[in-house]
Amino acid sequence: MFRTRDFVLVFTTVAFLVMAIGVTIFTKSSPASTQSKVVLADQVNSDEPAELQGHSSLSRAENLKSMREKIAASPNLSISNLPPETPAEETQEAESQLLDETDKELQLCGDYRVASRNWSPFGIQIEEVEGARIVYKEVQRDVTPDPQATSTDGSVPMVDSYQEILVQLPVRSFPAASKSCIATDVIGIANDGSLIRNSEAGVYGIFGSATLVGYALDGFPIYGSGGGVTDECGGVMGVAGYQYQISSERDTIINCFSGPPVPF
Repeated sequence: MFRTRDFVLVFTTVAFLVMAIGVTIFTKSSPASTQSKVVLADQVNSDEPAELQGHSSLSRAENLKSMREKIAASPNLSISNLPPETPAEETQEAESQLLDETDKELQLCGDYRVASRNWSPFGIQIEEVEGARIVYKEVQRDVTPDPQATSTDGSVPMVDSYQEILVQLPVRSFPAASKSCIATDVIGIANDGSLIRNSEAGVYGIFGSATLVGYALDGFPIYGSGGGVTDECGGVMGVAGYQYQISSERDTIINCFSGPPVPF
Protein backbone atom coordinates (compact mmCIF):
# COMPACT_ATOMS: atom_id res chain seq x y z
CA MET A 1 0.00 0.00 0.00
CA PHE A 2 1.35 3.44 -1.05
CA ARG A 3 2.17 5.50 2.01
CA THR A 4 1.70 9.23 2.46
CA ARG A 5 5.39 9.73 3.23
CA ASP A 6 6.42 8.14 -0.03
CA PHE A 7 3.96 10.31 -1.96
CA VAL A 8 5.34 13.49 -0.43
CA LEU A 9 8.91 12.44 -1.27
CA VAL A 10 8.05 11.73 -4.91
CA PHE A 11 6.11 14.99 -5.25
CA THR A 12 8.99 16.99 -3.78
CA THR A 13 11.48 15.40 -6.18
CA VAL A 14 9.32 16.10 -9.25
CA ALA A 15 8.71 19.69 -8.20
CA PHE A 16 12.47 20.26 -7.72
CA LEU A 17 13.18 18.90 -11.22
CA VAL A 18 10.49 21.10 -12.80
CA MET A 19 11.85 24.16 -11.00
CA ALA A 20 15.43 23.41 -12.14
CA ILE A 21 14.38 23.00 -15.75
CA GLY A 22 12.37 26.24 -15.63
CA VAL A 23 15.28 28.23 -14.19
CA THR A 24 17.61 26.90 -16.89
CA ILE A 25 15.23 27.85 -19.72
CA PHE A 26 14.61 31.30 -18.23
CA THR A 27 18.33 31.99 -17.91
CA LYS A 28 19.05 31.14 -21.56
CA SER A 29 16.25 33.39 -22.86
CA SER A 30 16.95 36.29 -20.50
CA PRO A 31 17.72 39.80 -22.12
CA ALA A 32 20.55 40.29 -19.70
CA SER A 33 22.24 37.23 -21.11
CA THR A 34 21.78 38.49 -24.67
CA GLN A 35 23.09 41.93 -23.75
CA SER A 36 26.07 40.31 -22.14
CA LYS A 37 26.89 38.49 -25.34
CA VAL A 38 26.52 41.66 -27.41
CA VAL A 39 28.92 43.56 -25.16
CA LEU A 40 31.41 40.77 -25.44
CA ALA A 41 31.16 40.80 -29.22
CA ASP A 42 31.70 44.56 -29.26
CA GLN A 43 34.77 44.17 -27.14
CA VAL A 44 36.19 41.53 -29.42
CA ASN A 45 35.55 43.61 -32.57
CA SER A 46 37.10 46.73 -31.03
CA ASP A 47 40.36 44.88 -30.48
CA GLU A 48 40.67 43.97 -34.18
CA PRO A 49 42.90 46.20 -36.40
CA ALA A 50 41.14 48.65 -38.69
CA GLU A 51 41.03 47.73 -42.37
CA LEU A 52 42.19 50.49 -44.76
CA GLN A 53 40.68 50.90 -48.18
CA GLY A 54 43.29 50.48 -50.93
CA HIS A 55 43.85 52.87 -53.84
CA SER A 56 41.01 52.69 -56.32
CA SER A 57 41.87 51.30 -59.73
CA LEU A 58 38.80 52.84 -61.35
CA SER A 59 39.19 55.38 -64.14
CA ARG A 60 38.06 59.00 -63.86
CA ALA A 61 34.87 58.29 -65.81
CA GLU A 62 34.02 55.28 -63.59
CA ASN A 63 34.67 57.29 -60.41
CA LEU A 64 32.37 60.08 -61.61
CA LYS A 65 29.67 57.56 -62.47
CA SER A 66 29.91 55.97 -59.00
CA MET A 67 29.81 59.40 -57.36
CA ARG A 68 26.72 60.36 -59.34
CA GLU A 69 24.90 57.21 -58.24
CA LYS A 70 25.73 57.84 -54.57
CA ILE A 71 24.67 61.50 -54.74
CA ALA A 72 21.46 60.67 -56.63
CA ALA A 73 20.52 58.21 -53.84
CA SER A 74 20.78 60.98 -51.20
CA PRO A 75 17.78 63.38 -50.90
CA ASN A 76 19.98 66.18 -49.47
CA LEU A 77 22.57 66.43 -52.26
CA SER A 78 22.47 67.64 -55.86
CA ILE A 79 24.53 66.55 -58.87
CA SER A 80 24.09 69.81 -60.78
CA ASN A 81 27.64 71.00 -59.98
CA LEU A 82 29.44 67.83 -61.01
CA PRO A 83 31.46 67.96 -64.24
CA PRO A 84 29.80 66.33 -67.26
CA GLU A 85 30.55 62.68 -67.78
CA THR A 86 33.25 62.24 -70.41
CA PRO A 87 33.93 58.95 -72.22
CA ALA A 88 37.37 57.48 -71.63
CA GLU A 89 38.16 57.61 -75.36
CA GLU A 90 37.48 61.37 -75.54
CA THR A 91 39.60 61.97 -72.43
CA GLN A 92 42.56 60.08 -73.93
CA GLU A 93 42.15 61.91 -77.26
CA ALA A 94 42.12 65.30 -75.52
CA GLU A 95 45.27 64.43 -73.56
CA SER A 96 46.96 63.26 -76.78
CA GLN A 97 46.06 66.53 -78.56
CA LEU A 98 47.40 68.52 -75.62
CA LEU A 99 50.71 66.65 -75.81
CA ASP A 100 50.88 67.20 -79.57
CA GLU A 101 50.31 70.95 -79.14
CA THR A 102 52.97 71.09 -76.42
CA ASP A 103 55.49 69.23 -78.58
CA LYS A 104 54.90 71.59 -81.53
CA GLU A 105 55.50 74.91 -79.79
CA LEU A 106 57.80 77.56 -81.26
CA GLN A 107 61.36 77.00 -80.00
CA LEU A 108 63.31 80.28 -79.86
CA CYS A 109 66.88 80.51 -78.59
CA GLY A 110 67.59 82.41 -75.41
CA ASP A 111 69.52 85.05 -77.37
CA TYR A 112 66.88 85.37 -80.10
CA ARG A 113 67.24 88.60 -82.08
CA VAL A 114 66.23 90.32 -85.29
CA ALA A 115 68.78 89.58 -88.00
CA SER A 116 71.12 92.48 -88.64
CA ARG A 117 71.90 91.38 -92.21
CA ASN A 118 69.60 92.53 -94.98
CA TRP A 119 69.90 92.67 -98.74
CA SER A 120 68.01 93.22 -101.93
CA PRO A 121 67.24 90.07 -103.91
CA PHE A 122 68.36 91.75 -107.14
CA GLY A 123 71.12 89.74 -108.81
CA ILE A 124 71.24 86.99 -106.15
CA GLN A 125 71.59 83.41 -107.40
CA ILE A 126 71.48 80.00 -105.71
CA GLU A 127 73.58 77.14 -107.01
CA GLU A 128 74.61 73.74 -105.69
CA VAL A 129 78.35 73.20 -105.93
CA GLU A 130 80.28 70.21 -104.57
CA GLY A 131 77.80 69.20 -101.89
CA ALA A 132 76.99 72.75 -100.76
CA ARG A 133 74.32 75.24 -101.77
CA ILE A 134 75.89 78.62 -102.57
CA VAL A 135 73.90 81.85 -102.31
CA TYR A 136 75.84 84.52 -104.17
CA LYS A 137 75.63 87.49 -106.47
CA GLU A 138 77.77 88.60 -109.37
CA VAL A 139 79.70 91.75 -108.53
CA GLN A 140 81.25 93.84 -111.29
CA ARG A 141 84.26 96.02 -110.73
CA ASP A 142 86.13 98.50 -112.87
CA VAL A 143 89.56 97.50 -114.11
CA THR A 144 92.27 99.99 -114.97
CA PRO A 145 93.05 99.54 -118.64
CA ASP A 146 96.40 97.87 -119.27
CA PRO A 147 97.71 98.51 -122.76
CA GLN A 148 99.62 95.26 -122.69
CA ALA A 149 96.66 93.18 -121.43
CA THR A 150 94.54 92.76 -124.52
CA SER A 151 92.00 90.12 -125.40
CA THR A 152 92.23 87.85 -128.42
CA ASP A 153 90.34 90.33 -130.54
CA GLY A 154 92.70 93.13 -129.61
CA SER A 155 90.28 95.00 -127.34
CA VAL A 156 91.24 96.09 -123.82
CA PRO A 157 89.00 94.66 -120.98
CA MET A 158 87.52 97.46 -118.92
CA VAL A 159 85.21 95.52 -116.53
CA ASP A 160 85.74 92.43 -114.40
CA SER A 161 83.30 90.45 -112.20
CA TYR A 162 83.47 87.96 -109.36
CA GLN A 163 81.09 85.91 -107.16
CA GLU A 164 80.32 87.40 -103.75
CA ILE A 165 79.18 84.49 -101.60
CA LEU A 166 76.52 85.61 -99.13
CA VAL A 167 75.57 82.31 -97.48
CA GLN A 168 76.73 78.74 -97.92
CA LEU A 169 74.00 76.27 -96.95
CA PRO A 170 74.50 72.55 -96.36
CA VAL A 171 72.71 69.96 -98.47
CA ARG A 172 70.85 67.43 -96.31
CA SER A 173 68.30 64.68 -96.85
CA PHE A 174 67.55 63.48 -93.31
CA PRO A 175 66.88 65.40 -90.08
CA ALA A 176 69.40 65.35 -87.25
CA ALA A 177 68.80 63.41 -84.04
CA SER A 178 68.37 66.61 -82.02
CA LYS A 179 66.49 69.78 -82.95
CA SER A 180 67.93 73.32 -82.94
CA CYS A 181 66.28 76.49 -81.69
CA ILE A 182 65.65 79.55 -83.86
CA ALA A 183 68.18 82.33 -83.25
CA THR A 184 66.88 85.09 -85.59
CA ASP A 185 63.72 86.10 -87.43
CA VAL A 186 65.35 85.09 -90.74
CA ILE A 187 65.06 81.32 -91.19
CA GLY A 188 65.92 80.86 -94.89
CA ILE A 189 66.57 82.16 -98.40
CA ALA A 190 63.82 82.24 -101.06
CA ASN A 191 64.39 81.10 -104.63
CA ASP A 192 64.38 84.72 -105.81
CA GLY A 193 67.18 85.55 -103.37
CA SER A 194 65.07 87.39 -100.78
CA LEU A 195 65.24 86.59 -97.09
CA ILE A 196 62.53 84.35 -95.63
CA ARG A 197 61.35 85.56 -92.25
CA ASN A 198 59.61 83.10 -89.96
CA SER A 199 56.57 85.37 -89.51
CA GLU A 200 55.83 85.35 -93.26
CA ALA A 201 53.88 82.07 -93.34
CA GLY A 202 50.93 83.91 -94.87
CA VAL A 203 53.12 85.39 -97.63
CA TYR A 204 54.56 82.07 -98.81
CA GLY A 205 51.50 80.03 -97.83
CA ILE A 206 49.75 81.06 -101.06
CA PHE A 207 51.89 78.50 -102.89
CA GLY A 208 50.88 74.86 -103.03
CA SER A 209 52.62 71.97 -101.34
CA ALA A 210 54.42 71.03 -104.59
CA THR A 211 56.06 74.46 -104.98
CA LEU A 212 59.63 74.92 -103.75
CA VAL A 213 59.68 78.25 -101.92
CA GLY A 214 63.34 78.30 -100.88
CA TYR A 215 65.80 76.79 -98.43
CA ALA A 216 66.06 77.01 -94.65
CA LEU A 217 69.31 77.95 -92.95
CA ASP A 218 69.88 74.29 -92.04
CA GLY A 219 69.79 73.33 -95.73
CA PHE A 220 66.38 71.66 -95.94
CA PRO A 221 63.98 72.85 -98.67
CA ILE A 222 60.81 74.77 -97.80
CA TYR A 223 57.61 74.00 -99.71
CA GLY A 224 54.26 75.78 -99.89
CA SER A 225 51.15 75.15 -97.85
CA GLY A 226 50.01 71.57 -97.37
CA GLY A 227 47.46 69.74 -95.28
CA GLY A 228 49.59 66.87 -94.03
CA VAL A 229 50.68 66.26 -90.46
CA THR A 230 54.15 67.64 -89.77
CA ASP A 231 56.65 66.94 -87.00
CA GLU A 232 57.46 69.31 -84.13
CA CYS A 233 59.59 71.57 -86.37
CA GLY A 234 57.10 71.66 -89.24
CA GLY A 235 58.71 69.13 -91.55
CA VAL A 236 57.78 65.91 -93.34
CA MET A 237 59.61 63.21 -95.28
CA GLY A 238 59.08 63.88 -98.98
CA VAL A 239 59.99 61.85 -102.04
CA ALA A 240 63.44 63.43 -102.27
CA GLY A 241 64.04 63.54 -98.52
CA TYR A 242 63.14 65.68 -95.55
CA GLN A 243 61.49 69.04 -96.23
CA TYR A 244 59.60 71.79 -94.41
CA GLN A 245 55.92 72.23 -95.22
CA ILE A 246 54.08 75.50 -94.56
CA SER A 247 50.81 74.84 -92.74
CA SER A 248 47.72 76.92 -92.00
CA GLU A 249 47.83 75.36 -88.51
CA ARG A 250 50.91 77.47 -87.65
CA ASP A 251 51.51 81.22 -87.60
CA THR A 252 55.20 80.61 -88.37
CA ILE A 253 56.90 78.79 -91.23
CA ILE A 254 58.81 76.49 -88.87
CA ASN A 255 58.87 75.89 -85.12
CA CYS A 256 62.52 74.82 -84.93
CA PHE A 257 65.37 73.60 -87.11
CA SER A 258 65.65 69.88 -87.84
CA GLY A 259 69.37 70.31 -88.48
CA PRO A 260 72.11 72.69 -87.27
CA PRO A 261 71.54 76.04 -89.05
CA VAL A 262 74.34 78.21 -90.40
CA PRO A 263 74.93 81.48 -88.52
CA PHE A 264 73.09 84.44 -89.94
